[in-house]
Parts: sequence; structure tokens; C-alpha cells
Amino acid sequence: MRLFRLRMTQLLAIGALVAPMVLLPRAGQAAWFEICRGLNLVGANLQPVLVPQGSLFRDNGRADDPLADFTGDKWQLRLETIYRVQITQLSNCVRVLVRITSDSSTKSVAATDNRRFVYVGSSNLLDEIQPSEDLMSVRGRVIDSVP
Repeated sequence: MRLFRLRMTQLLAIGALVAPMVLLPRAGQAAWFEICRGLNLVGANLQPVLVPQGSLFRDNGRADDPLADFTGDKWQLRLETIYRVQITQLSNCVRVLVRITSDSSTKSVAATDNRRFVYVGSSNLLDEIQPSEDLMSVRGRVIDSVP
């Protein structure tokens, strides 16, 4: 009986590791992405910011290039969040899994590419949630590589 419990515990542990890969769509091809609030000059960040599932972020140039907004060095690349996440009160950043959308001509990006991303809307065109002003000002960066 004890041997059966040990095996059952091992099966549950394996199931806990495999379940996110099965339940999240294409989670095996996803990567961690850090979403940060925009700079708030008025006061402290007292309102939580909800980033819905299916939020799209587009490439906005290299993070270390001060002229990136003017040089046009932008990749045809969009990242989509796999699940919803909330930037809590007094917190600046949160991490979420993302994947590359199928209409992107660039099919991979890594943290070493040092790209910055801006929020552009939702992939859910039928039931689109109107974004808040705080959501429109969030920025993102890739933490590891997106295959």
C-alpha cells in the first residue's frame, strides 16, 4: 500500500508539471515576457492594471537605441499573451507567458536582441475589451527566447 501511495504522489507531481503544457495553448512554444507600467508623474501606482488574455504587443525598436523611434528599426513581430495577468497596486512589473502571432514575419526573438514592445490592442476582435489609459501605456520586454 505504501508503494502505491509513493507512485501516486509521483504521478501527481508529474501531472502538475505537465498540466500547464497541456492546458495552456502552445505553452511549450511560449516564453516569459515582462510587462511594466508607464512612468506615473502624478503619484504612486494605486490602481491595478489588468492585462487581458490575448493582448498584443508589437516591436518598437531596440531598447538601447535612443533614436529607435526615428530610425524605423522595427521588426514585423507581434507577441500575444497566453493568459490574463494583473499588475498589482504599488507594483511596477509582472511576468506573463507570450507567443509569437502567426502573421509575424519574424519567428523568434531573444532577450539578447534587446527589443522593446508596446501594447497595441487585443487579438479578440469580437469581444474586445476597451483598454484603460494605464493599459495603453504599458511596455514590455522578452525575458528569455521565444521560438
